[in-house]
Amino acid sequence: MSQEIEAKVRELIKEVVELTVPIEEVGIEDDLMNLGMNSINSIKVIVAIEGEFGFEFDDEDLNFENFRNIRKLVSYIESRMQK
Repeated sequence: MSQEIEAKVRELIKEVVELTVPIEEVGIEDDLMNLGMNSINSIKVIVAIEGEFGFEFDDEDLNFENFRNIRKLVSYIESRMQK
């Protein structure tokens, strides 16, 4: 499941954020903020994830630390899908 979620997250990021490197070259732990993601892009990614996976982020989880890298995004999505 994680690989499928990671692939979808990468696809969504590619659709809404123009990073400084191709998404295929972004490591799972690479800091997305250092690669061109900003607060507005983060909101776009959140909205895209909510639409794709069918849940809304909890207000208390809307913290940029939760979106710093692909691993954190995948972990958050997995935890939400288990609820």
